[in-house]
Amino acid sequence: MARLSIALILVSAFFPPSAQAQTDIPTVMTVDLSNFRFSPPSIRLSAGVPIVLRLRNSSGGGHSFSAPEFFKASRLSPAATNVMHNGTVEVAKHSTVDISLAPARGSYRLRCSHMMHSAFGMKGVIQVN
Repeated sequence: MARLSIALILVSAFFPPSAQAQTDIPTVMTVDLSNFRFSPPSIRLSAGVPIVLRLRNSSGGGHSFSAPEFFKASRLSPAATNVMHNGTVEVAKHSTVDISLAPARGSYRLRCSHMMHSAFGMKGVIQVN
C-alpha cells in the first residue's frame, strides 16, 4: 500500500491536473515477468494518459523490461528515469518496480534483455492508441 501511495504522489506531482484524463488517480497496470514470458505479452495503453506500470518479477532469477523506443517517446516521471538504463528496467528476483509515465502513440517492441530470454519467448509488444 505504501508503494502505491508513493507512486500516486509522484504521478500527481509530475503530471499536471489537465494531463490526468478523467481521474486524479492513475491506472496501475501490472505486468508479470516470469520464466521466459511477460503477462500480458501485449500491453495496450492510451496515448497521453498517465499510468503506473507495475513490473512484478515472481521468478527466482532477474529479468528486464526493455522497451527503449517506448520509454524514449513517453513522458517519464523523474523517479522512473532513476531506475532505467538505456530504456531498460532491471527487475530483481521476487521484486516489483513501478514506472510512472504518460505514453506516446505508437507500437513498440518489448523484450527481456537477459541472455537468451527473448529467444525463449520473453518478448511482447506495447500498443499505444
